[in-house]
Amino acid sequence: MKFYISPTHFASQREFIIRDEDQNKLFRIKGRFLFSMRWLKMRDMNDAFIYGVRKHFTLGFIRRYHITDDERKIVASIKRTYGFLRPKFTVSVAEDTYQVDGSLYQHRFEITKDGETYARISKSVFSFGDAFEIEVLHERSPLLFMFLIVTIDQFLHERKKFFK
Repeated sequence: MKFYISPTHFASQREFIIRDEDQNKLFRIKGRFLFSMRWLKMRDMNDAFIYGVRKHFTLGFIRRYHITDDERKIVASIKRTYGFLRPKFTVSVAEDTYQVDGSLYQHRFEITKDGETYARISKSVFSFGDAFEIEVLHERSPLLFMFLIVTIDQFLHERKKFFK
């Protein structure tokens, strides 16, 4: 499945729309930021809650973000640590652990496990203009993997804006 976000969402907005290839509105994502991402919520166009993420406060350099479903049950976690000159992310969904690889600050990265790609984001030019394309290759929970990519991308963008 492919999803698209207009690059203008990175300017200053805290709410943006996820669209399909025909530019139909599919989902709305809204977030709260104060020097870094505090929470994000994904809703469909009928305002039904799908996924949310909250920062789990910890001491030290490791940061955790928990993804919850509409029943407030944790369905995934993102762990951020720091590698050499850039952050490193590990994604946990159920019993599986995934890595985030690629050029994080250029918004070209993917979620992988054992060399297999499950979701990716990249900036491209389409007939309808520039857009960030999110391609989800995971068949069991494509919306979850799309939301994971958006969450990591938003964290990176906010980090870059506040700590230049």
